[in-house]
Amino acid sequence: MWRVTLTVAIALLAGCSGLFPAGPTASDPDPVTPAPVPTSSPASTVAVPTNNGTVDVDRLLDRHERALATRSFHRHVEQAGPQNTLDVWIDREREVQRVRRRFGPISDDVVLANGTVYTNVRDDPDTPYATTPATPNTSLVASPAGVDLLRHLLSNTEYRKLDPIRRNGRPVAVLTVSGTGGTQTGENGSKIGRSRLYVDRQGVIRYVEHTERRPDRPDIDMSMTVATDTERVPIPWWLEESDPYSSGSM
Repeated sequence: MWRVTLTVAIALLAGCSGLFPAGPTASDPDPVTPAPVPTSSPASTVAVPTNNGTVDVDRLLDRHERALATRSFHRHVEQAGPQNTLDVWIDREREVQRVRRRFGPISDDVVLANGTVYTNVRDDPDTPYATTPATPNTSLVASPAGVDLLRHLLSNTEYRKLDPIRRNGRPVAVLTVSGTGGTQTGENGSKIGRSRLYVDRQGVIRYVEHTERRPDRPDIDMSMTVATDTERVPIPWWLEESDPYSSGSM
C-alpha cells in the first residue's frame, strides 16, 4: 500500500515526464538563498530569446538543457510545500547521479555510480539497498535538467522581461507572466497567478516559481531551483559503506 500511495504522489509531482531542493537531512544541508538585488548596470544585462515581442519559451528551455548538458548541478523541486519534492544531483566529472523523491514521510532514493544503480530498500531493515547493472545510457530521471516539467507548465504561457537583478551574486534576467494584473488564462480555464523565471547569462534557468488555479484538476504551486556549484553528489546514509567517492574507483 505504501508503494501505491507513493506512485500516485510521484505522478502528481512529476507531471507528464518526471519533474521536480528537498527537506534538509544530516548529509543535505538546507540551502540559503540571498534576497535578489535589483540592478540597472549595463554590464548586468542578460539576453533571452524572444519572438514577436514575447519570450520564446521553447528556445529558452532548449538553451537551459544545453547549458546543463556538460555541467554538474543540483536541481530541487517543491510542489505544494517542502514535503512533496524531487532532488536531482549530477556529477559529470565522476559520473555519479542521485535522484530522491519525497512525499511526506515516504521517499524513493536511487544512486548511479561505477556502472551500478543502487536503490534504497525502505521496507527491509536488513537490506539497505538493492543493486542492478547500469548501461552507458542509463539515466535515473527522464529529464535531468527539468525541461519536460517546464515545457509542460510553461509552453502555453506568454512571458515578458523585467529589469535584471543580481541573485546569488550573478546577474539574471527576470521573466514574468504577461497579462492584466500579472495573471493569464491557461488551458481549460486555469488561471496562472505568479509565474516567474530567473535566467543567467549562460542560459541556465536558476529559479522558477509557478502557481496555477485549475477548475477541474489539482492546483499547481511549485518552485524549482538549479545550483551549479555542486562539487559532489551527497551520498545518503544507506550507501555510506559503499560510498562511490571513497571506493578507490573514482
